[in-house]
Amino acid sequence: MHTLGRRPAVAAFAVVTALLLTACTSKGNPAPKPPASVAIGLLVSTTGPNAAIGQQAQLGAKLAIELVNNDITDLKIPLPLAAGAGLRNGTKLTLVVGNSDSAPEKVEKEASRLVHDGAVGLVLADTLDVAAPAGRETDTIGVALVDALSTADTFADLNRAAHFRIQPSDRQAISTALALLYRERDTGDEFKRVITAMGKASGTVGEELANVRASIEDLSLAAGYEIGGKQQIALESGGAGDSSFVEKGDAVLAFVLNAQDAAAAVELAGRLKGKAPVIALGPGVGALDTVKGNNQVLRATGWSGDFAGRNPVARVVGGMYEQAFHAKLTEVAAAAFTATMLLALAMNTVTTDLSPPTIRNAVQQFSLPATQIVMPWNGIRFDGAGYNQLGACVVEQHAPNGYLVIHPVELAATPTLSL
Repeated sequence: MHTLGRRPAVAAFAVVTALLLTACTSKGNPAPKPPASVAIGLLVSTTGPNAAIGQQAQLGAKLAIELVNNDITDLKIPLPLAAGAGLRNGTKLTLVVGNSDSAPEKVEKEASRLVHDGAVGLVLADTLDVAAPAGRETDTIGVALVDALSTADTFADLNRAAHFRIQPSDRQAISTALALLYRERDTGDEFKRVITAMGKASGTVGEELANVRASIEDLSLAAGYEIGGKQQIALESGGAGDSSFVEKGDAVLAFVLNAQDAAAAVELAGRLKGKAPVIALGPGVGALDTVKGNNQVLRATGWSGDFAGRNPVARVVGGMYEQAFHAKLTEVAAAAFTATMLLALAMNTVTTDLSPPTIRNAVQQFSLPATQIVMPWNGIRFDGAGYNQLGACVVEQHAPNGYLVIHPVELAATPTLSL
C-alpha cells in the first residue's frame, strides 16, 4: 500500500517532548518511556463464507492504522498531537489479525491469543453469534473490544465492561423506519398497520430475531399503528412466503440477516409494489446493493454511501481508501475503520501506560463528535453498558445512481418518498 503524506515537524513540540522523555522523577529515576509500538488486534473471518466481509474489515482497519502512523494533514481528526507520526507519545501502531472463521467456538481462543501475543485492544467485525462469545471472553480478560458491526439489542442487557458497540441498535433502526412512516401521514399515504417479515434461526440469532419482532410490535403500537400479530411474512430461500394478507395501508418491516434475506426482501417488495412499502433493516441491508431489482426496497441503515459523499471527513477517508486499495469504501470497511480509529484515539489520551486495563478505561471515557466520524451518526459516546448512545440510522431509497438518504430530512439528499 502506498505510504500516505506526513505533516511537517513542529520544532517547539519536539523540544518539549524530548525534555519530557528525559525528565527525572522526584527520586532521580528516569521517567518511563512509552513503547516504540503497540498492537491492535482485529478479529475477523479470513476463511469460510464470511471471508469477503473479513477482507473489507481488514482494509478499513489498515487504513486507520496508516492514518495514525503517518498523520494526514487534511483529515479533521485530532491525532497525533506529536510532530511526525504515531500517537502523541510517539508510539506507532501495528495491526495483528485473528481468524474467527465465523465460528463461535473459535473466537474466544483467537481473542486470548491476540492479547497473549501483545494486542492491547481488539476490534471485532463479524456476525452476531460470534460477537456474543467474543464479548464474553474479552470482558473476562479485561481487554477493550470495539465491536464494529453488531446491532443486537440483547447486548445492552449484558452489562459488559469491555464490549463496546458503536453501531446503532436494531431498535433504533425500527424507530427510524416508523418515523418515516409517520412523516407520510399528511401526504395521502397514511399507514395503519405494520407487518413483520424475517427468516428463521436458532440459538443466539434466533433469540435476536424474537427480540426484533417484539420490538417492531411494541414500537409500532406505541407509535399508534396496528400490528400484524401472527401474520408474519417468512423470508425464505428463493423468496418470501405468503403475503396475500397484506392490504393497502400496510407497511412491511423486513429484518434481513444476510444476502439470502436481502434477496427475499427484494422479491417481496416487487410483489407488493403499489400496495405496501417494504423497509429492510438489520445487519444484511448492505447486501441489497448486489441484488438485482432492489429499486423497490427502502432500507434503514447505520451507514450511507450517499451521506459519506457529502461528509467532509468521509470524503477524505473514502478518497484515501480508493487510492490505496482501488475500491470504493464499503459499509463494513467504514465500520472497521471507525472502530479502529476510535480505539487509537482513545489510546492517544493515555501517556505511558498502554496496558489493556488502562486502554479499556480510556475507551469507556472517550467520545467523538459527529463532525469527526465517517458515519451518519450524532457521534460516539458509550454508556456504562458499552453501548454507543449517539448512534443513529437513516432511511434510504434507491435511485438510478444508487441509494439516497430520504430520512431524516436534515440529512436527506432528497426528502421525496416514492412508494
